[in-house]
Amino acid sequence: MTDVWHPFTQLKGFTPRGRVVRASGAWLELDDGHRVLDGISSWWVTLHGHSHPAIVAAIAEQAATFDQVILADFTHAPAATLAQRLAKVLPGDVQHVFYSDDGSTSVEVALKMAIQGHAQLGAPERTRFLAFDGAYHGDTVGAMSVGERGPFTAAFEPMLFDVTHLPYGDADAADAALAEHGHEVAGVILEPMIQGAAGMRFAPAPFLARLRQACDRAGAWLIADEVFTGFGRTGRMWACEHADVVPDLMCVSKGITGGTLALGVTACRDHVYEAFLHDERAKAFLHGHSYTGSPIACAASLASLELFATEGTLDRVSAIETTYQAHLPALAALPRVKNARVLGDVMAFDVQGGPGGYYDPVGRRICDAVFGEGLYVRPLGNTVYLVPPLCTTPDEIAWAMQRLTEATAAECRKE
Repeated sequence: MTDVWHPFTQLKGFTPRGRVVRASGAWLELDDGHRVLDGISSWWVTLHGHSHPAIVAAIAEQAATFDQVILADFTHAPAATLAQRLAKVLPGDVQHVFYSDDGSTSVEVALKMAIQGHAQLGAPERTRFLAFDGAYHGDTVGAMSVGERGPFTAAFEPMLFDVTHLPYGDADAADAALAEHGHEVAGVILEPMIQGAAGMRFAPAPFLARLRQACDRAGAWLIADEVFTGFGRTGRMWACEHADVVPDLMCVSKGITGGTLALGVTACRDHVYEAFLHDERAKAFLHGHSYTGSPIACAASLASLELFATEGTLDRVSAIETTYQAHLPALAALPRVKNARVLGDVMAFDVQGGPGGYYDPVGRRICDAVFGEGLYVRPLGNTVYLVPPLCTTPDEIAWAMQRLTEATAAECRKE
């Protein structure tokens, strides 16, 4: 039997939750007529709502003008204009834009730039990467290597290169590691402020600031993976802004097109870019993708960026956060709920009493219960969270929080 091979899913005995036939705003409509609120932005990508008319129109207009163009020998307005627009909103002097396909490839690009860039600046010994426990940076080989060794990587251990992993949020450990090994470190990569797939683990802003200082002392490049945290998810356009930190390299994807099309960006500062300017062709960054700088995806991204201004998107995130805070005490008071937390569009809590970790079934039971009420969420083991589209209204957030509180309370009464 031919069927779709669903990601991150054990297919034996699997039945999809439903067949989506249309979507609008924060809601998905199924073929049986039921509507469900997309509480995780369809894997953290949808920003302004599903099928936003402005983005749909931009995609259609560009597709009717020209579709794909090889970016190795040509340029085009969507890619050039998007690079200029991104340079204006990216932190500090992060302004050189390299396009790829998705979050994983944006990380692969950053890792390769760090290795080659340092070598061409006269430091070929800088081949080590520092990363953090719990990290998730994607599913390609380099991205897995700098990620947490766990459920997502266990089957592929023979493929991964050695990386020094440090405790997330521990500035002292990072200081010590860079003081000892800094001379051989090409880059330090982290998810600033929130580790998403690790279970929405938060880190304080001063940790990020100290890490920037330690990288400067060691001469290592700081790589900020803002694939999840970028484009307003944490209440700022970029999570790095919470600590006034400017990374050397920055990985961006997911929400870049408003959640409509796949696109990745690796952006960097002048000193990284200039390491590749040379008379020898071999010194160029010999990396690319067939759909690098997709004109249609770039057009969608330009429309999405415009909506931040015309719709006051960051103000909407502030309203979402305020509504979370108003409803969090009732959820946090439940007997097995621990570490209820909020930052921007992200609300998460842990449910204790089971084995914990990614395979703990308690989160799935809660999510099954709320799905029947019209709320779609997807747990990370015993961590349940909301990351809805940024267009979600305070009333919709309040409704979702009530559903989660009631379902979690019922789960807590079972034991």
